[in-house]
This record gives sequence, C-alpha cells and structure tokens, in this order.
Amino acid sequence: MEPSIGTLTIERFRAFRKLTIEGLGRVNLITGRNNTGKSSVLEALRILASDASPSVLHDILRSREEYLDGAAKPGAPQLGPEGAFELSSLFHGFPSFPRPGTTLGPLAIRSDSGGHRMRVSIGTGWFAEEPGPAGTRNLVPYEQDRFLPNQAIPGLVLERESGRVEVPLGYWLSHDTISRFRLLDQIGDLRLRCVFVDPYGGERTATLARLWDKIALSGLEEDVVEALRVVEPGIKAVSMVGGEGSGRGRSAIVRADGYPRPLPLRSFGDGLNRLLGILLSLANADGGLLLIDEFENGLHHTVQTDTWRAVFRLAADLDVQVVATSHSWDAVEAFQQAASETPEEGVLIRLTRKGEDIIPTLFREEELAVATRDRIEVR
Repeated sequence: MEPSIGTLTIERFRAFRKLTIEGLGRVNLITGRNNTGKSSVLEALRILASDASPSVLHDILRSREEYLDGAAKPGAPQLGPEGAFELSSLFHGFPSFPRPGTTLGPLAIRSDSGGHRMRVSIGTGWFAEEPGPAGTRNLVPYEQDRFLPNQAIPGLVLERESGRVEVPLGYWLSHDTISRFRLLDQIGDLRLRCVFVDPYGGERTATLARLWDKIALSGLEEDVVEALRVVEPGIKAVSMVGGEGSGRGRSAIVRADGYPRPLPLRSFGDGLNRLLGILLSLANADGGLLLIDEFENGLHHTVQTDTWRAVFRLAADLDVQVVATSHSWDAVEAFQQAASETPEEGVLIRLTRKGEDIIPTLFREEELAVATRDRIEVR
C-alpha cells in the first residue's frame, strides 16, 4: 500500500521559497542544522492534512509564541506600522500586508503523488461588509469605488479542497471564532487524519488519557504495551484512572513485575512517558499521518533502535505514514538499523541551506547504511 503523500511541495511558507521532496517513504526522518526548516515541514503537513483549518493554523502560531492570543481589544487596528500583521510569520520573508488593490503571492502546499493528492493555499485580500437579509452582514470584496477607505477590512483567503474561506484578520484574535472553527473540525471530515507529537506534548497526562480512550477495547492496547517493554521489560498492563467524580484529573498507572501494586506511569521516568505518547499517537493516526518533532527527546540511545522497530511495525500494520525530525546521530543510526530490517521503506531527508534556498537530499536504505557505516554527516 503506497504512503499517503509521495511528493510534497511547499512554496512561500516560512523559510521555504520553494521546497519539493520527492519519494517520501512509509517512515521518514528529517535532519538538518538549526534553521533549515525541519519543524516547518511538519507544520506544512499539518496544514495540508487539515485542509488549511484555521484552528490548526492558530495552534501552530501559538506553539511558536507568534500569536498574541487575546491581546487585541475589540476595535484595535488589525495592521501594525508599515503593514505588519499577526500572521506574517507564516509567509516567506515576513512580508507586510499589501495595500488595497495589490496582492501578496500566496503560500501553497500540495501533495502531487501518493494515496492522497491535496493542495491548499493561503493568500491575502481586502474586504468590506454590506447589509444582508434579516440584519446580517455579508463579507464582500473591497472595491475602492463602492466603499470608503475606513471600510476596508484586511483578511486571509484560504483556498482549500473543501472550498474558499475568507477570514478577516481580526477574527484570528477572537477566542470564540477559533472555538467555532475547532468545533467544525471535530464534526467535519478532514482530508487526512493527522496526529502531531511535539517535542514534549506526548508526555502530558491529559493528552495520554485522551489518546488511550480512542484505542480502548480496539485490540491495540496489547500492541502498545508490548512496545513499552522496550523501555521496561516487566510491564504487564497500562490503565487510566481518576477523572470524573474522583476529584482529580486522570492519570496513567502501570502494573509491572516486582511491584506489589500498580504505580504511576511517571514513576518509570520520562522515556516511558515519551514512548507511550508516540505509540498512542501512532495508533490514533490509523490510515493517516503521524508527525513527531524531535523524535529522540526523552529516549535513551540504547532503546531508540527498538523504538524505531515498533514504529515501523505499527506504521505498516495501521497504514500510517510517519514523518519525524531529529538532530541526533543516535536517532539516525537507530533509524537506519530498524529500516534495514523491514520491507517498509525508510527514507532520511537532510535539509541543507544554500543561500536563500533550502535543498533536500534523500537517503534511501542502502545509501543510509553506507552513510552510517562510514560516519558520513547526514544531520
């Protein structure tokens, strides 16, 4: 079964003027020096998989502290000095918002091959409000001969597979608006299921409980527990306790050999928490996409090969395409070892900055084996 995304093209997004990665595999590891866009590739995939969901864009901006959430007051200017605007960090070069009558080249993300061919673009536009039926207000394109200058409203234009959406800049600072978009995501049919594991988020107890609930009684619990034995061989079972009516939040407990009673998962250290977060996220990405930022965080180098083996096996069983980032040589060596043992294709993508451009170099399993054997730098 072919991976969901075979070729990924990113234009005018973040650090990328244009980046094309051809030949993505079932499990992929992205490496590169700082500021070469490793995390930005994951962000682009999140945007593409969600069909440019405003709530996903909101989460991406907040995670980088690029979003003054709730800082704007009603009626406050939506553009700063010289056209600065809240979402400019998404666009290559941090551009100013264009004046009325001019446009800014949209950022575009697309998948041109693989099981899911998709495309989205995000551009800018100027709008105005005019009266609609029953006292409503309609957003229409701003025309200088129809509206006064103070009636012009700057906004983003999302061109998506599901249709065009126009969102005024002021709406991005509204908690109520983003909440409505998030609700639409929950009840809608996203283009491609996508689960994201940030460098630390997989260990949050609330996140683990939510992910565990989604696989409970599905038959995947034993697969997850078996993979956890990579870190702690004596583990027998995992469960979530507490929550509603208990007076405290839910927490994960573990039953293991040598202990008379179940213990909190956190008693076993950060590595087990990180691994459980990755495994549960993988199980919840069934048929879709799993994105892992800084794969090696919390994982001792001695368990990374077995962790990659579990990822390769579950990705094949569940038809999940995995894209992870790392700057660790241990993670690269472990990835190569696991990839050499499975028929599923593992691909390493090294991002290198050349002037204003970022160039991808792909290492398939045979090439990666040579690189790790001869200690050729691929990070």
